[in-house]
Amino acid sequence: MTDGWAGVSGGGILPRLLRRLNLRFPTLFTLFALLTLLDLVLPDPLPLVDEIGLALLTLLLALWRERRH
Repeated sequence: MTDGWAGVSGGGILPRLLRRLNLRFPTLFTLFALLTLLDLVLPDPLPLVDEIGLALLTLLLALWRERRH
């Protein structure tokens, strides 16, 4: 099974970081990380509730690595 970032040969910071982290779902991790950053910038009615939730989901995805056989 290959992921979307395995074939990226770019020298950018994000592809290199995602390859080094060896994540199971690198695209989903990137999406949650961007949503967390966007959520920190936009105001909301309940301060810090959704930021904490998105940050925890992002960390959970970062820790969820592919199983090795």
